[in-house]
Amino acid sequence: MRILVTGQKGYVGTQFESWMAQHYPEVGVELLSVRTQNLAAIDFSQYDAVLHAAALVHRKETSESAGEYHRINTELTENLALRAKSAGVKHFVFLSTVAVYGEEGGFEEPEKVIPIQQVPRPTSLYGKSKYEAEKRLKQLENPDFQVAIVRPPMIYGPDCPGNYARLAQLARKTPIFPAISGNRSMIFIDNLSAFLNEVMREKASGIYVPQNSETVNTTQLVTLIAEANGKKMRTSKLAGNLSRKALQNIPIFKKTFGTLVFEMESTIKYEAVSLSDSIWKTENR
Repeated sequence: MRILVTGQKGYVGTQFESWMAQHYPEVGVELLSVRTQNLAAIDFSQYDAVLHAAALVHRKETSESAGEYHRINTELTENLALRAKSAGVKHFVFLSTVAVYGEEGGFEEPEKVIPIQQVPRPTSLYGKSKYEAEKRLKQLENPDFQVAIVRPPMIYGPDCPGNYARLAQLARKTPIFPAISGNRSMIFIDNLSAFLNEVMREKASGIYVPQNSETVNTTQLVTLIAEANGKKMRTSKLAGNLSRKALQNIPIFKKTFGTLVFEMESTIKYEAVSLSDSIWKTENR
């Protein structure tokens, strides 16, 4: 089996290549940058599957960047799939995002669980561009060109970008943290790589939201990160209650501490690495 992975410098693509080299060295995995590469120059006929992980992400969203999000996340995805399909590639795996659901987290009681089949209503430019790409890919699908859409929640692992890296930096420095109850779906990069491998081995199609088998709240996560770094983290219920009362309607606070949990259907069938082990591996690899 030969797999083309887009996103030569991207986190998911490079980590997937390394994971496959370690666990399935007999599978040919080639990383390629498609943002600068002429798509017409790529010989897609040599690949059995394409994992499209390249994307524009973590870019400040402005009216000026809207066109760039659309060009890279939507149009490039469609053009790549069209060329792969015309060359005879049978399977296309698209790394999308849970941002297509438009959910940012909250403090509802009882805890809200988001169904995988909930109709997407993205609010960010990133989410909108990814969802538009999903719709275009589904229009290209036929029995000879299967499409799998993967919408992972927050991805974390060694040297990862994004929210986890910011929380880890905080956990290494602060001695006390507010105790706030709000669970979140997350996925460790090795678990995601294992899931993506399973999808391609089975030539699966459809929509998937892979996640760890257990959710975690931000306070628990920061505590685990501190322990992995040999620190003892103190948590404060008082600080948590005061923070929640004062800040619960602030978007960044809801995104960081609020509940954002997806149903456990259409997720990984096994967990390659447990939550506590994954945090240790992330902090000590």
